Amino acid sequence: MSNVAQRQRLRTKTGCLTCRSRRKKCDEKTPACDRCSLSGRACKWPDSSDLVDRRYTSHPRSRYTNSPEATICLRSESTTHVQATCDLEMFISRHFIEKFYNLLLLPGCHSDFHDGWIKEIQELMVENRSLQCSVLMNAASHIYNTDNFPGMRHRALDYYSQALRSLASSLAQPKALQLTKHNGVLSSVMLLYLHGCVGLGTSSDIPPHLSAAMNLLTLRLSESPLKISRPFDRLALESVLYQVFLGSTGLWSDSVPYHSFDLQFWLQTELLLEQSILFPGHSYTLNSPVLGIPVPLYRLAIQVKNMYQNPLEYDLQAMEDLRNEVEAWEATVLCNRGFDCLAESETLAPCHVYYQSTSYLFALIFSLLLDQMSSLHSLGASSFGEAMTRKQQLRTPYASPSNSWQIQKAIQILEKHQDDDQWANCFIGTWPVYTLGFFLEEMEHIHLIRKDLNRRWELTRFMQAPRFLEDLETIWSSRLCASPTLYSSSIWSCTSPMSMG
Repeated sequence: MSNVAQRQRLRTKTGCLTCRSRRKKCDEKTPACDRCSLSGRACKWPDSSDLVDRRYTSHPRSRYTNSPEATICLRSESTTHVQATCDLEMFISRHFIEKFYNLLLLPGCHSDFHDGWIKEIQELMVENRSLQCSVLMNAASHIYNTDNFPGMRHRALDYYSQALRSLASSLAQPKALQLTKHNGVLSSVMLLYLHGCVGLGTSSDIPPHLSAAMNLLTLRLSESPLKISRPFDRLALESVLYQVFLGSTGLWSDSVPYHSFDLQFWLQTELLLEQSILFPGHSYTLNSPVLGIPVPLYRLAIQVKNMYQNPLEYDLQAMEDLRNEVEAWEATVLCNRGFDCLAESETLAPCHVYYQSTSYLFALIFSLLLDQMSSLHSLGASSFGEAMTRKQQLRTPYASPSNSWQIQKAIQILEKHQDDDQWANCFIGTWPVYTLGFFLEEMEHIHLIRKDLNRRWELTRFMQAPRFLEDLETIWSSRLCASPTLYSSSIWSCTSPMSMG
């Protein structure tokens, strides 16, 4: 058989090899076709081994199914697909380690928090498919948000489904109780709710993941309820509390927050964190990988917001108790005092300034909210609840006078950090900046908020910032429609980074 005949694999049983190799139509006359006879070429015909009927090669009983050539081809395709998948997952994993992970923890925390968790994640994900998929899910989603990489959003959701299935399968095993105390399981659950917060497509699934994380922490800490000694345990506790804070405050326009606040769990955890300083003699900032500022500030944010939106659940005494607690933080702002003390071995870093600014913004927001509640009560109604009912139980704060001391102080803070990328990278400042936006009426002040939230999106690509900004834009636009003469349309144009559809 010639080289031409060996290369050619016919789709039909007709035509000589010579005409087929020359891509000429053959009249199929035997023993020599007219075209070969006229051109003086040797007319060669295929034998049975050269003929392959490709119509039924996929049929299980096809005689070609198990041929060496077919097997090699299938194995090659399978190997290529597996190799491509491994290469892609390696690329996504590197993105998690090199770009995404650093955005999850605060920059001023002790290296044992930062280096310890990522090292453990890398070790555990080799054997823990749920954790591996949780890592890939977050990184793929972040790649999509950062580079609009085709297919990454779908791939992120596919990894999300795989992580859930793998986690459910693990917890269905006979040794599931032991797994609940395994760092890989808790890390996987934490990354699941983090994706709902900063990624796309799973925000509605945060509540069950958050509840699961709370239950896992309760189980693992039940053995030593008075103190924690491992960096990961503190990191996990702070991460869960921060997510509880975000879930319990939600968007100001939400009719109901997506997480029901459990005050008892919070107070127990707050006390546990207070008693568990892993690096004594050092600043609070260094000991806090996620919260960064005193835990009571987050609790007060939940309580004051809930009182503002649900006044009928509280009486005047409850409001007075909150007022007393808020006044202590107001004094800190008015006296320009810090909440943290640096050790002799520590030097003042930018992160310390960011955390102090964030704590000030929290305190200023509490003060503004309580002032608005007090002013509503002074309208003359027989009770605070009746006053709020008459005002239709406002869901969002209204604009406060721009000459109030709280607004002036808050604007000073925003102006100080407006061109600071490290400030915009610091996630604990996102909620107070967002909430402050509801109190503003001056266009230049509103522009500061919009610029800040847009910058946070540009630097982190966390979906939290555009969600918050979209909520603000809706309120600002409604105020513009209600009082068009108060605002300049040229500066009011919405510049939200993306449609949240």
